[in-house]
Amino acid sequence: MIEHHGLVEGKKGRQHIEDIAIEDIAPMETSVSPSFSPIASSHSHMTDQRKVQRGQLPAFAHVICRSRLLIGLVILFSVGTIYFAPAAEAASIDLGVTAQKSWDSVLNKADAQTKLTLQQAYEKVGNWKTQEQVWEQKIKTLHAANTEELERLRVGIRQTDEAKIAALAEKVKQTQARYEPLFALYSSVNRQLDAAKAIKNKEWSTAIRTQAETLRPVVQLAREDIRIKKKELAEARKRKSTEVKRLRAMLAGADSVKKQIQTAKKQVSLAKERYSNALQHFKQSTKKGQTSRVLSSLNSLASSAERWSGSKQNIHTLEQKVSATYVKVRQELTKRLK
Repeated sequence: MIEHHGLVEGKKGRQHIEDIAIEDIAPMETSVSPSFSPIASSHSHMTDQRKVQRGQLPAFAHVICRSRLLIGLVILFSVGTIYFAPAAEAASIDLGVTAQKSWDSVLNKADAQTKLTLQQAYEKVGNWKTQEQVWEQKIKTLHAANTEELERLRVGIRQTDEAKIAALAEKVKQTQARYEPLFALYSSVNRQLDAAKAIKNKEWSTAIRTQAETLRPVVQLAREDIRIKKKELAEARKRKSTEVKRLRAMLAGADSVKKQIQTAKKQVSLAKERYSNALQHFKQSTKKGQTSRVLSSLNSLASSAERWSGSKQNIHTLEQKVSATYVKVRQELTKRLK
């Protein structure tokens, strides 16, 4: 296919150079032609025309030589393109030196139509091989992104509602600290009441009891305040536990897809092995030089390359499903932050 393309491009190149040469020559011919014009009327005018004509002849010859040289270079370039074209095509199929020579020999011996058919089949293999490499790179990129996102999501899930819980825990701590003097006072009054009862001092007992009864409702309100805040903290921790379980369950939704990826990787290995076997068969057929067998082996090689590329594409599709699962989990985490 490249040989044919190189030949066509060579023809286009020669035509372009010839057009340039003609454009360079045309002004010369225009400037010379007036010497033959029937409207020339004077002898002196004709003499001047002849002088100009003689002066321009060397330039005219130089243009012709230059155009011929350029045409020759284009032809030489075209021949070089035709000669090296098979090597450029073969690079995509990873042929060795010996197999490359055999392949070139098969092409050289084939008629024009057969040669074109062989080159098209060869190019088809190269295209599928290129697709396989493209999918491989996409898989690596997406898998790396998924791996990094998984780690970030795990950290994010562990930290779910962490700020809210920390704030509630701090409130409990501050509330307890605020009421600590009241509790200490109430405890002190009760100890004094017990002491008054022990010594059977009614007046002291009555005074202390009055003070204790005055403090009791205040202490009860303080304890209720602490109890409510502790309850809020406990409920927040319970909600976190429930949410963590839910998010981890969502995250685990990708596990089944990951198992499919492992199975798909086995299919890729099988497809690669089939491709290697088909490539070996192609190399062997080129040694024998039978065009029909070479074309048949090329078609088999193209089919193997297509399956190989398709199996890689399947893995990429599965990696996209994993990524979609992670996106949903990320969205849920974002909601919790609002």
